[in-house]
Amino acid sequence: MAAAFACASALAQEKALPCPEFPTPHIGQLQWVAENMRMNGIPMQIKELTTEQTPQQVLAFYKRRWGDMPPYFHEYEVSGMPAIATLRNGCFYTVQVQPSGRGAKALLGISTKPDGGSLKAPGAGFPNMAGSKVLNDVDHYDAGKTGRTILLFNSYAPDANLDFYRRALADEGWSRIIDRTVSGTKGISYVLVMKRGYHEANVTISPGKGGTSVLATLVDKP
Repeated sequence: MAAAFACASALAQEKALPCPEFPTPHIGQLQWVAENMRMNGIPMQIKELTTEQTPQQVLAFYKRRWGDMPPYFHEYEVSGMPAIATLRNGCFYTVQVQPSGRGAKALLGISTKPDGGSLKAPGAGFPNMAGSKVLNDVDHYDAGKTGRTILLFNSYAPDANLDFYRRALADEGWSRIIDRTVSGTKGISYVLVMKRGYHEANVTISPGKGGTSVLATLVDKP
């Protein structure tokens, strides 16, 4: 985990992605969601577009912009939301759009290949129980702070995960400052907050269908 934080600190100095600006409709407002992040090792930027246009009009805008030259575009759905994507000069552009009031909101994402063309293994450097599946591993860099969020799932009981993370994080030099239970509709969840120097780790262990989910957020300047 120390290596993961050192890597994140270095990456915080990265320049913007070497991609052309994301085209957007003239009617709308943009704000950053994530200006500098990595999803499972892939460099990404995400903005949110709020517009008075309908979702269909937003999609039509991108079809016009991306439909005039190869490789054109690809339409699909993400959790029931329409999406459109294209690949341009090694940069992958995606738009996920949904209704919002009388208009629409859309997430605009740009991603590129990782440095050197290789991916780190999701969850690398973070302890997990044998057989755990890492669902997401996101590095994020915001206003001088670096952090990492990891979501994983395994077939062990929540209390077994709790015992594991108490020991594993203590073995890596983390000290517990919060250790509590939370009652929910799906059962008992556990929350651990650990400190190591200026670093903080928040680990939430929750029961799920067929196993347990573990959400860990690591930051270097909480």
